[in-house]
Amino acid sequence: MKRRKCFTRTQVLFLLAVLNVSLVILGAALLSRCRSGRGGRVGEALVSIASDSVSPPSSRYYAVPQVEPDSFLFDPNEADSTQLLRLGLAPFQVRSIYRYRAKGGRFSTKDDFRRVYRLTNEQWERLSPLIRIASKYQLVPVVESADPRLSSTPRAKALGDSVSDSLSVGSDSSASAVAKPTYPKKLSGDETIDVNLADSALLCRVPGIGPYFSRKVLQYRRRLGGYTSTDQLLEIEDFPADALAWLEVTDTSVLEKLQINSLSTRKLMKHPYMGYYRASEIADYRRVHGPIRSMEVLKSLPHFSEADILRLSPYISFD
Repeated sequence: MKRRKCFTRTQVLFLLAVLNVSLVILGAALLSRCRSGRGGRVGEALVSIASDSVSPPSSRYYAVPQVEPDSFLFDPNEADSTQLLRLGLAPFQVRSIYRYRAKGGRFSTKDDFRRVYRLTNEQWERLSPLIRIASKYQLVPVVESADPRLSSTPRAKALGDSVSDSLSVGSDSSASAVAKPTYPKKLSGDETIDVNLADSALLCRVPGIGPYFSRKVLQYRRRLGGYTSTDQLLEIEDFPADALAWLEVTDTSVLEKLQINSLSTRKLMKHPYMGYYRASEIADYRRVHGPIRSMEVLKSLPHFSEADILRLSPYISFD
């Protein structure tokens, strides 16, 4: 049998090199023909298309008709979007005016219109003579009173003419025209109140306690289930220590007990002295050993210290 002839590696590489050179020469010849003949027209067309894509777009495709703004009287508090656009305002400026009015904003004077978003000087000079603010949007003018002490008060400024008329009658009548705030009479001497029985009005009579701390005292009393000592009030943040002289705890029968054998973990942990970990230990002990019958059991739990037992003991019930 005759053996088939095969090219060596060197011969294959040589043939590939010759083929590449031939392709390069052929491509160069075609390129030169295109430049000199019909191909030149094609090249010019490509160049013209490229220049058209770079140059600004033709006005016949993107022309926007320039509309001259109208001139008519308007109230910026009541003008709708169509009117505002006709006046020459940009759409984003119209939207800002609508948002401002939707939030309760009002244009009380012409100068208020200056605050429109990105309002130019040209727009302001053209629109300011056209603005007419309705009387219901204008502020009440402040009339100075004959009494300088009362004309500068915020109440007199707010009430305007009616207040100034009443103040002009005389100093005695003007003083009675302005209502004076009333405050609860504070405790004095040896007077005390039971912090477990007092309401907010009675607590406000304690020197150093106002509406804020009276509310805090009642809120903390509900969380605890009642106070066992006035020192517990100092657990309220920034509570005035001087107020303790007028407070006392005489009735502890109103204390609300914690039924630790029946309450869930979530309800137990709401007590300020309990927390999550102690409530969880109580629930785990009940699940394994049954009901808790004495404080000694609580003392044996890891998260109950002597101080915790002392604070919790008045509130614990084993029923």
